[in-house]
Amino acid sequence: MGRVPEVGDPMTEVMRLFLEMKDTSELMVDLAYSSLLYNNKDIAAEVEHLGDQVDEMSGRLKALSVETMSAKSIDATLMLLRMDSFVNAIADSAMSICDVVLRDIEPHPVLKESIVESDVGIFKVEVGPRSILVCKALKDVRLATETGMWAIAIKRGATWIYGPESDQEIKEGDVIFMKGPPDSMKKMRKLANGKLRKL
Repeated sequence: MGRVPEVGDPMTEVMRLFLEMKDTSELMVDLAYSSLLYNNKDIAAEVEHLGDQVDEMSGRLKALSVETMSAKSIDATLMLLRMDSFVNAIADSAMSICDVVLRDIEPHPVLKESIVESDVGIFKVEVGPRSILVCKALKDVRLATETGMWAIAIKRGATWIYGPESDQEIKEGDVIFMKGPPDSMKKMRKLANGKLRKL
């Protein structure tokens, strides 16, 4: 049976960093595709910001792996470094997609056709002080049922909450990244800015 990492154990921090990098890179791909889908430079810029975070986490992960893991197992260190490179490749791919949007490059005709046919996008909305969503859990407001949108991530200040659980509470100032049909987003924006006071 393997040893359970203790609080403050370097392995615990390595695992935390890697999982956060993985979640961030996956979110980057979703957001990058959406930025291309709707030619949204705002979301593309958010992906760039996330890319900087992945780079920072990658640097810390590599340093921690070499400093603490190499003394225990060279194989484990090499495995972590390889996994780090795989996650970085995913993040770099997302950045390449966003580069098309940010530099106003014309998409390939085949890609353009798939963009036209898609009926789902990813959007972001900020929760205002008058919103009825404030201090409510996602399950209580039934966003998927009431708006046709579902939350894939929440940005709270500098903190990201990936794949928020149904009991995650919404707070004033939260930036919610949502997936769903563009038409459904209209109601979501009204709920978030307080113009719509009931579901």
